[in-house]
Amino acid sequence: MLYGAYGSTGRLILDEALRHGHRPVLAGRDSAQLAALGQATGLSTLPLPLDDGAALRAALSRVSGVLLAAGPYQLTGQPMRAACLDAGCSYLDVNGEIEDFSAALACDAQARTAGIAIIAGVGYGVVFAECLAAQLALRLPDATWLRLSLATQTGARSRGAQLSTAATIAAGGREIYQGSLRKRALAFSTWRAPGADAPRMRFAAAPLAELLAVQRSTGIPNIVAGIPLSRAAAALMRIAGPLLGKLLTRQAARASNTAVPSPSAAAIAVLRSRVWAEAGNATGERVAAMLETGEGYHAAAAAAVRALELQLQEPRVGALTPVQAFGGSFALLVPGTSIQEL
Repeated sequence: MLYGAYGSTGRLILDEALRHGHRPVLAGRDSAQLAALGQATGLSTLPLPLDDGAALRAALSRVSGVLLAAGPYQLTGQPMRAACLDAGCSYLDVNGEIEDFSAALACDAQARTAGIAIIAGVGYGVVFAECLAAQLALRLPDATWLRLSLATQTGARSRGAQLSTAATIAAGGREIYQGSLRKRALAFSTWRAPGADAPRMRFAAAPLAELLAVQRSTGIPNIVAGIPLSRAAAALMRIAGPLLGKLLTRQAARASNTAVPSPSAAAIAVLRSRVWAEAGNATGERVAAMLETGEGYHAAAAAAVRALELQLQEPRVGALTPVQAFGGSFALLVPGTSIQEL
């Protein structure tokens, strides 16, 4: 089942799934949009509100896995996972929200008892950053710190992603410190990525789900992750970030859910997303690498479908990060993705 199939991300995942010969059940809350999508694709559709637990469990009991592409995940993740645990249906999502990602990882014992997988974050950021970090951990097994810098290029931005980003900003900053997630001010640190081809590009610490995924799969005790942000913007975020997050939440909630015209295939093809990672140990030894892939949403869709295929071929059990489920080279299965040592 693909839940949220008519959203911006859901449509890209659906297109990718159809190219791979899959015919998922299309589900979501908007019956009119589902009907139109079902007519266009010939696929079965199922209007399914997340607050109807009985209907949700009944529907999930008829499929082996669900891919949740409807955010914000702070609202959608918990009810879907709860129903999956009751129905014995494996759960995957393209979540990048740190709070809900943490809640997903906390379901490990329940998932193992139910004999299902709960694999959050099989979309862009978590997959690519975690796989890059896993490569560095192999090169420097005694690493004590790691820094991730994500510069994602996208052709558009979905309403769900806007809501997720706003909620994340409102919740404040985070880092992994001595093995545990701790709260910090937004943009509490800024830096330049090693080997970045834009000398002026700076990154500022952000509360990304990649923090939890990397700590879980590599065990590195101190981790920070960041996004492009100037010194001035970082200073503003440190002061007014939570307030800005609340304002953005209201703005995104009022925004139209009407689909924005997609950029042309030619415009999408030239977009490149990059992740830099740098790690060091107690003796001062350092390693660094860069991962490059294509436009963020298309890369996310390709990763999500590949994750679902691997799960169907060889079912995993438990609450897992993408690297724990599919290995440190998983991102390289996405066409156009490469890793360069620096």
